[in-house]
Amino acid sequence: MNSKFDNLTMPSNPPQLKLGEHSREKNATFEAHDPSMFKDPITHKYYSYSTDAKVTSKHTIGIQIRRSEDLVNWEYIGLALSDKAIKQGRDNGPKFKATEGFWAPFVEYVDGEYRMYYSATKAFGSSESRIWLAVSDNPEGKFENRGVVMDTWDTDDTYPNAIDPHVVNTPDGEKYFIYGSFFGGIYIKPLDVKTGLPLNSDVKELGKCIARKSELTLDGPEGPAIIYNPDTQYYYLFISYGWLGDNYDIRVGRSKNPCGPYLDFNGKNMVGETMGLKLANSYQFTAKNPNADLNCKKWSWGGFRGPGHGVPFYDEDTKDYYFVHHIRDGAESLCMIHPFTKVKTFTHHNLFIRKMSFIDAWPVFSPECYAGEDNLPVDKKYLEGDWEVIKLDDNDNEPKFPKKMTIGKDTPELDGIKGSYSYLNDILTLSFDKFNIKAKVFKCWDFENSKPTICFSGISDAGIAYWGKLIY
Repeated sequence: MNSKFDNLTMPSNPPQLKLGEHSREKNATFEAHDPSMFKDPITHKYYSYSTDAKVTSKHTIGIQIRRSEDLVNWEYIGLALSDKAIKQGRDNGPKFKATEGFWAPFVEYVDGEYRMYYSATKAFGSSESRIWLAVSDNPEGKFENRGVVMDTWDTDDTYPNAIDPHVVNTPDGEKYFIYGSFFGGIYIKPLDVKTGLPLNSDVKELGKCIARKSELTLDGPEGPAIIYNPDTQYYYLFISYGWLGDNYDIRVGRSKNPCGPYLDFNGKNMVGETMGLKLANSYQFTAKNPNADLNCKKWSWGGFRGPGHGVPFYDEDTKDYYFVHHIRDGAESLCMIHPFTKVKTFTHHNLFIRKMSFIDAWPVFSPECYAGEDNLPVDKKYLEGDWEVIKLDDNDNEPKFPKKMTIGKDTPELDGIKGSYSYLNDILTLSFDKFNIKAKVFKCWDFENSKPTICFSGISDAGIAYWGKLIY
């Protein structure tokens, strides 16, 4: 059956994510939290910057940097900020303890300089925070602070929190700054294109709210990021909801205007009416051979937990879209009950990169981690066989487990329900009695079973995302 995938180009050493390898030096994707992604237009190397998080390593302060030439093989190369910038960013004045670490960086290249936005909060769980802009002439630093971009010190919890920065650029050459986490919601404000600082120089000016939870929803929103797609002419706002446990997820809304309103699949506003279209949450495909190249005696497969706090990423060279986020290893040996929230929490987090595509102007994620697959079309005959299908129920944040689907020459059958299907230009349309699914077909490296396969990712006409993977 492997001959079915003769036109699937894979790297000579496909990534295994190395979930059982808990060393940054041996497994560079380990301990990446709140990651961003950036491709240096000068060297054409990829860089991921992330929070000062650690699990087994020594705690370091200064924003972690990881580097890759192919988005597949990564190396951890150290810290981004200079000693001077670290000291300045940590300083909360004589009355308060120094900030213990920096969060959620975002980097872009503008007119010969690299700009890093990063968060410094008063304390974990506080809504009093600052977002700094630091600059460098090298993507590997050292970055020096230029100034504060947003400041929510001396505000109460009804205000937004100045953390989780992101920047979106419009086709007209404007820049907008997105930030916020929990509390007052997600906000956007214009930036000065030349300096990267606030357009009106007021670091206390909040901007406009573009997402806020209702009273009855999960924790959040947080980790906002916006990207513009010139093909669809929409701006897409990605956010995460939930605590850092099983109920953490990734959602999206879209707008024709960078400042909103951002609406979900059913036209509801992300300010108080909806959490957005869910694109990912905890899940567990069947696994027979994960981590095939590791000898993990104390590790056992438990699925992936809490995907979240990610950013969309467009590769100008390859013309491909990706989404990078952190994800947690679901092995039971790595689970704890959080001392404050009492929520079941998985402690070991890793960098995770997915191919992203668009169907009817809505984004969908590949169900598997990117492994260097090509973009050659998949022939219809390859679809035939047994599939595992995961339904990402909008109102159910428990871990998702697969149902069985069989595709024959004429008829698909999902969980005992027969239907029909069509396939054209890598778009699979599944039609059943009460719903239809329109999905993008991806070539994938099947991490759970350590071999190539094909997957689909789509959205039903009710606005529910589905993932599928061919099992053989």
